[in-house]
Amino acid sequence: AGAMAPASRKPIPDDDELLLNTYKYRGVRYECEAALQAFEKAEEWADLIKYLQRLQKIFQRSPEPLIVPHKVLVAKRLCQCLHAALPAGVHLKTLETYQLIFEKVGRERLAKDVGFYSEGLFPLCRHASYEVKPFLLSLIEAHYLPLGRALAPCLSGLVLCLLTALGDGASESHERVLALLDATRAATSTAEMMGALWTCLLLNSHVRMQA
Repeated sequence: AGAMAPASRKPIPDDDELLLNTYKYRGVRYECEAALQAFEKAEEWADLIKYLQRLQKIFQRSPEPLIVPHKVLVAKRLCQCLHAALPAGVHLKTLETYQLIFEKVGRERLAKDVGFYSEGLFPLCRHASYEVKPFLLSLIEAHYLPLGRALAPCLSGLVLCLLTALGDGASESHERVLALLDATRAATSTAEMMGALWTCLLLNSHVRMQA
């Protein structure tokens, strides 16, 4: 008899996916799906603020701990709301949403998901207004640095973000960013920090003067 064909294997859902299918989180999941679909209908920037507020209310009502449904799509929508062409008001409302997520998901979940949230946050430094940049730096201080060695997957992006924020030495945030760079080194390791720094300098000519 011929050998039996191997049984097909379905991807094993992680614990968060299983929890989102329970009664406790089902309402949050359905509300989040509807809110994410609304972003596709946005016609002006004021619509984005309205949809971000809707997401915030959903996450505020969520059971603890917050488990973000469709988290990759949520991160994508937040990233789109940080586009350079959008006004500071949209950027600030988006950062509020990141802050709410980071506070409610807890450090362990944030460490697991920090990579795709960072894809939207870190590039913001290149076009952040004077009122937006301090909020972004506060998010890094409060939620990124406590992750310590778990920052490794996004360390180069974080260093590039901070070097971009460093400016020309005359900016109000210059000393704060220098302190953040030193705190990042302390949270990870000197070797990891230097590796990330050299990677940034090799691949991004616009930050070589700051370094």
